[in-house]
Amino acid sequence: MKSNQHYTIMTREQQLQYCRVCTNRKMDLQTGLICNLTGNAADFQEKCADFSLDKIALEKFKEKIVQRQQEDADRGFFGPEKKGIQKGVLGGVLMVVIAVAWFLLGLAANRIFFYPPVLLVIGIFAIIKGAATGNLAGEKNS
Repeated sequence: MKSNQHYTIMTREQQLQYCRVCTNRKMDLQTGLICNLTGNAADFQEKCADFSLDKIALEKFKEKIVQRQQEDADRGFFGPEKKGIQKGVLGGVLMVVIAVAWFLLGLAANRIFFYPPVLLVIGIFAIIKGAATGNLAGEKNS
């Protein structure tokens, strides 16, 4: 007779997602993260019967995820420009200077680049936004 029970085999990484935020975790230099109760690596498949949530570790884990997402966004499309906007008026002025220099150097070499005007507009936006919010050099407004 066949059972209707469905078991999903968890990978070590999936198990570690639980272990990282469990109060029963212990670091072993040879194995990595192990259970302090059993002294072994995780071997559960759907849930750990001894799991006990470590709220502080969970908050730290959440902060790391948010930080990684922010870093990924900073490296994404227009990432450097976003950082320039965050630097306020100073970042905007720097973007305008780069845009004008890039355009003039390209013009001197008989080349017209399409990006300097885009960067110029972004720089002007950063200057206006920075001036309006009082962000002169990347200060964090609380």
